[in-house]
Amino acid sequence: MNLIKKLFVGLALIAAVSGCTTTNSIPFTNYTVFTEDLRKDLENAGIPLSKVQFFNDKAITIRREVSDPNDIKVNPEGKISINNGKSIQTINVRLFTPGVALGSSSGAISVSWDDTQTDKKGMKFNLSGQNYFLDILPNNKFSYKDRTFDLQAGNGARLFVSKDLLKQVSNQRETLKGRKVGQ
Repeated sequence: MNLIKKLFVGLALIAAVSGCTTTNSIPFTNYTVFTEDLRKDLENAGIPLSKVQFFNDKAITIRREVSDPNDIKVNPEGKISINNGKSIQTINVRLFTPGVALGSSSGAISVSWDDTQTDKKGMKFNLSGQNYFLDILPNNKFSYKDRTFDLQAGNGARLFVSKDLLKQVSNQRETLKGRKVGQ
């Protein structure tokens, strides 16, 4: 009887743990980190970054508080009043959202996740080591569409690509054995 209770508790525990997975979980096996070496391989193969489908490995949330210019009034004494308070703008980029490169420079890539096509600059990712990380300003601030936001989530987000991209790049490597005088 004790064995049946232990088995039942074990099954209940497994069901509880497996039920805790998020709906946002994406299998990492389909993606790989976009590295500087991969960027160089693409450039050598003549594949422009604008043709690469990028993904973010962490959910990104940015937020800012704004006032509607129509709600701001100045009384005759020069005192500013805001009639309806503040408006809060929040932008979310879910885990592994597809994005496209809008521009790049040495050590930086700007990627847009905006499906409305109104984003002309994208979110900037800077090279650190071999990986491209989301560009965060001091005090956890983030610049997007020429406005400053508070970064709520996504610190340390990196660029990923689909592993199918790797099939497009022919990567040839060889190790030279050395050369001796007189040979």
